[in-house]
Amino acid sequence: MPSLMRGENIPTINLAETVTIIDYLAEGGQGEVYKVDYNGKLCALKWYKRPAPPDAFYENLAQNVKKGAPNEHYLWPLMLTAKYKGSYGYIMELRPEQYHEFGEFLLNLARFRSYETMINAALNIVESFRILHSKGYSYQDVNEGGFFINPENGDVLICDNDNVAPFGINLGVKGMPRYMAPEVVLNMNRPNTHSDRFSLAILLFRLFYIDHPLEGQYTIQFPLTDAIGAQLYGVNPIFVYDPDNDRNRPHPEAQPNVIKRWNLYSVDLQVAFTKAFTMGMKDINGRITETEWEDILVRTRAQLVKINGREQFINIYARQPLPEGVRILKLPHYAVALANDSKIYECQINQYSVDFSKAAGIVKQSLSNKNVLGLGNLSENSWKIKYRGGQVMEVKPKGYAKLEQGAEIDFGGVVGTIY
Repeated sequence: MPSLMRGENIPTINLAETVTIIDYLAEGGQGEVYKVDYNGKLCALKWYKRPAPPDAFYENLAQNVKKGAPNEHYLWPLMLTAKYKGSYGYIMELRPEQYHEFGEFLLNLARFRSYETMINAALNIVESFRILHSKGYSYQDVNEGGFFINPENGDVLICDNDNVAPFGINLGVKGMPRYMAPEVVLNMNRPNTHSDRFSLAILLFRLFYIDHPLEGQYTIQFPLTDAIGAQLYGVNPIFVYDPDNDRNRPHPEAQPNVIKRWNLYSVDLQVAFTKAFTMGMKDINGRITETEWEDILVRTRAQLVKINGREQFINIYARQPLPEGVRILKLPHYAVALANDSKIYECQINQYSVDFSKAAGIVKQSLSNKNVLGLGNLSENSWKIKYRGGQVMEVKPKGYAKLEQGAEIDFGGVVGTIY
């Protein structure tokens, strides 16, 4: 039975405002969620079950409200209620209907519009954690239940932010089984930034491959008791594609998704996850940082093209003929596969930019010959393109230039070559 009734007024921490209960929405392990009226705006209220968390938890929430959300992707506490009827809660934005729970993607109840959208979702998650950690916080309970994603554009909303605390402070949470870092499973450390990064790697792996990175032919032999769970996820976790240990390879029936998808994406992604779940398993300094994940994901997106309306990853490292209508832009640090409607992003051609979402250029196919491509300048700066014959052409903002093999493009400090 809900703890609060429709029409009930709950005082906020500053006592000058109240929130009015409109409807009961859901219940979780820690508490109940209600739709409320807060200053004339529809919001959500998370109300803790009795007995309420201790005063230190309440005070940490109050500090988080005061400091504000790290970025727009957090359903951050907006206001804390006063203590009322033996408990308390906090107000946050309502989740829009077009956002789906992360778990729905794992169950195929929600599907991304495209691979590009899925990669963009991963980038939004990673960027949000980069900012959170840069502000001195750790999330401490990264798991599938804390994320909502818009499958149409990859936008992300992160909820359950009540356990977020400054680095070195833990208010009692350990995390969700199967997502906790080995040192947390074994009670060697409390959750922190380092364990966040391990849990984040599991979340990203499941975003791309659905199945769990540590569950395969070896682990499915055992009933998942606490003692066995500590062994499989703490003492001796084995990555399903560990290059030096093949006894926990994915089972064709129990883990079919990772088998189908492992070779689908870029080699960069494979290398990253292999590092995350081998070197990064026990060595906290071997874990992939958020900045490193951003680079890996941008590289992966750069290998995705659309051919005849169908998405396809191009192995830019293989010496093989390119599909018709595909070019490679070789930049100083990596390469970008280009086809009709491909985008070149600001962060790829501006060495000072970290903007992975802003498109600086777009490729368009000739209407008469699909093997002829043109590059459109969406940036605010002019580019220079030099063709094999020596002709130099200026590509002004909103202008187009033909992409020919051997052409060199100066984006204003960063120079790339077309292959």
